[in-house]
Amino acid sequence: MLLDRFASSAARSTAFARVTSLAAGVIAATGVLDLITGSANLSPAWTFLVTGIALVIAALPWLLRSRFHPAAGLVGCWLFIVVTALQIHQGGDQVQTVNNLVLYPMIGCYLGWFFRPAIARWTTAGLFAFSAAALVTTEHRELFTTWSNLALGSFFCLEAALFLRAELDRQIRSDPLTGAFNRIGLSSQLNRELSRAARAGTPLTVAAIDLDGFKAINDRFGHPAGDRTLVDLVARLHQSLRPSDVIARIGGDEFVILLPETSPTAAATIMERLRGKSITAWTWGLATAEPSDTQETLLGRADRDLYERKRRRLLAPD
Repeated sequence: MLLDRFASSAARSTAFARVTSLAAGVIAATGVLDLITGSANLSPAWTFLVTGIALVIAALPWLLRSRFHPAAGLVGCWLFIVVTALQIHQGGDQVQTVNNLVLYPMIGCYLGWFFRPAIARWTTAGLFAFSAAALVTTEHRELFTTWSNLALGSFFCLEAALFLRAELDRQIRSDPLTGAFNRIGLSSQLNRELSRAARAGTPLTVAAIDLDGFKAINDRFGHPAGDRTLVDLVARLHQSLRPSDVIARIGGDEFVILLPETSPTAAATIMERLRGKSITAWTWGLATAEPSDTQETLLGRADRDLYERKRRRLLAPD
């Protein structure tokens, strides 16, 4: 029964919570070993206190699961930074001092994967600023070579984790064919733009695009030709739009464009200009954000406007 509860808790916890628990558990284990072997640089009381705090941080993710706040992990990192600097400052033998340094690459990986680049880099810099200051005050200054190697290794782990996380985020948010945002990326960007428009009091207009006769292109020339049509469309849109505008592919031949700080009239002019430059026929619809709008209501109005335009065009006499 206890194992079942543990497995259920693990399944409901987030990756951040699980990794934070594991990292704190590693630090707690080193404290327990220090107490058992009597090799701690700090007094037994301080070592016991730090070990206890690490055990609490290790347990919290399993108790709070998805409610475990990222700030707790960052506080734990800074606690580790201060305590290890104090341990180095207190002296002890060289082996024990090196033991305090070898965990730094682990902290670099952790920070790079789970925190924003600025926070991760400043925290890692603080880690080595504190440890360097502590090392200067000891008689083991010959360990600066070891410290330098571990610093370089830790910053490598940090930057590798930052790169891999950014690449994963890009793949999660992007359409693999066209490079435009996908639904996940659109949702994130639209949330950000809705909040920005509400704060600044500026208009946000959304354009929905649907290609005309796209099925006929696939049927007549094959899916590779259809893929090239989509890629070409996105490339031409990127060339003609501002860097602040966002293009997302939300279906086979359905796209959404976010036009920040753009009124409905200006947006209509932009869409007519874009369609005039396109080699592929498409229909567009517009909606401008209102204070009560959510993502769903805003996109829904743009989609209805698109299909109303299609309906009027079909009903218009030749």
